[in-house]
Amino acid sequence: MGRRLKRLVARLRLYWLAARLYGTWQLLAKPHNHGALVAIWHQRRLLLVQTSYRHGLGLPGGGLDRRETARQAAVRELTEELGLRVSPDVLVDPWQITEISARGTNSVTIFTLRAEREPAIRLDGLELVASHWLTTQEAMGRPLVSHVRRYLMERG
Repeated sequence: MGRRLKRLVARLRLYWLAARLYGTWQLLAKPHNHGALVAIWHQRRLLLVQTSYRHGLGLPGGGLDRRETARQAAVRELTEELGLRVSPDVLVDPWQITEISARGTNSVTIFTLRAEREPAIRLDGLELVASHWLTTQEAMGRPLVSHVRRYLMERG
């Protein structure tokens, strides 16, 4: 969505409706989605984010644009959502999962970013409305989106 449209939807407090409509359109137009997320770790804590349109904590990231690799999408999404600029080569250990649900098939690549210092992040306030630095144990006690829970169970 364009930045102006996102702001309008947020101002009208209709982000959940816009997300549902977009999800329905995506299911019809593109039943298999591909996404790229980034697990940012600092001192054994993971950055988890809360979106304005989904229940459960997730990772920063999003869908791949046309002709974009998962790594390119991850770099772009970090900039768009968190104001965090990173070099593609710092994203390591890609982990992939494909989930099938009523909303279609989603294939997600999760990259790892190990931060020596806690990165200065800036939430966009539209898609991402909160962030939390949590240990794996703390995270597992919270509502998580399914792919993040599986990632933590296997890699956390």
